Amino acid sequence: MITYYLPSSEGLRACHPDDLGELPAEALWIDLLNPTPAEEKLVEKALGMGVPTREEMAEIEDSSRFYEENGALYMTTSVVTGITEKHPRSEESSFVLSERWLVTVRYSEMTAFRTFVNKAARQADCHQNSDMLFASLLDSMVDRIADVLEELQAQLNSLSQHIFSETRERAQEKADLQRVIKDLGRYNSLLAKLNESLLSIGRQITYVRQAGNGWLSEAARTWLKSSERDVRSLNDYQTKMSGEIVFLLDVTLGLINIEQNSIIKVFSIAAVLFLPPTLVGTVYGMNFKVMPELDWTLGYPMALGMMVGSALLSYALFKYKGWL
Repeated sequence: MITYYLPSSEGLRACHPDDLGELPAEALWIDLLNPTPAEEKLVEKALGMGVPTREEMAEIEDSSRFYEENGALYMTTSVVTGITEKHPRSEESSFVLSERWLVTVRYSEMTAFRTFVNKAARQADCHQNSDMLFASLLDSMVDRIADVLEELQAQLNSLSQHIFSETRERAQEKADLQRVIKDLGRYNSLLAKLNESLLSIGRQITYVRQAGNGWLSEAARTWLKSSERDVRSLNDYQTKMSGEIVFLLDVTLGLINIEQNSIIKVFSIAAVLFLPPTLVGTVYGMNFKVMPELDWTLGYPMALGMMVGSALLSYALFKYKGWL
C-alpha cells in the first residue's frame, strides 16, 4: 500500500494514489507498507530511484544498510514490533532520504509510525522539509523505545516486589518462581531486541549527519544530535535493566535451590529419625533361638516403646544441637 503525504499549512495531508496513478511532484513523504512489485515500480518511476527490496533490507553488513545512490541516502533500521500483542519481533524498515522527499519501506505495522503520522498532522511548521520530517520520524521511534523501556522497568519493579514478598503461600511459591523465570526470559528477549534497534538507530543518525553534510539543514542536524543523545542515554538505561534482570534471575534460581535443599533436608532428617527404630525392629526381627522378650507379656509393647523413644531421643538431640 502506498500512502503519500503532502505538506500544507495545517500539517501533512495523507493521500493514496488511485489505481496506481502518478504520484504528485510535491509529495514530501511516501510511505510503502507491504508494497507490491507494481507499487515499487510506480515509486521508482516517479522519483527516478530504486526502492530497496525485502531481501536487500535483510542484509546485516553496514555497506548494504547505509549507502548513497543518485544523491539519495539509503538506510535500513531494525524496529521492534508486536509489543502490544505480546509477541515482539524485529522488523526492518528502510529510509530513502533526499533533499526533496523521504521514502519509507516497511513490511509491518509500527506504533512509532502511527504516532508520528498523528503528530505530523498537527505540527505543520516542523514537517515542511524532508530532512526535518526524517529527524522527527526518528525522534518518534526513539520515543517509542523509551516508552517501552519505561513500561518494562515498571514490570521489573513489580516482579521484584513479588519475588521478595513474604506474604506468598508456600504451596504456590514453586509455581510462582517458575513463572518468574519465564517472565524474566521474555523481558530479556525484548530488551535484546530493543538494544538492537537502538544500536541501529544510532548508526543511522551518525551516517545521516556525515553523509548529508552538504544539504542537511542546521535545524535537522540539531534535532538529530538531540536524538543521538537520547539513544546514548537509553543505551545506558537498557544496560542497567539488563543487569537487574540478571540479578533477579540469580535470586530466583537461588530461591528454587533453597526450596529444593529444604525438601532434601526433610527427607534426610526423616531417614535419620527412623534409623534407631529401624535398628530396634531389625534386632527383634531376627530369628534367635534365645530371645527372652518373646515370652514376656509386655515384650511387644516394650519393643514399640523403644522404637518411639529412640526416634524422640534423636529428634531432641537434633533440636538441641540446632540442626533442625
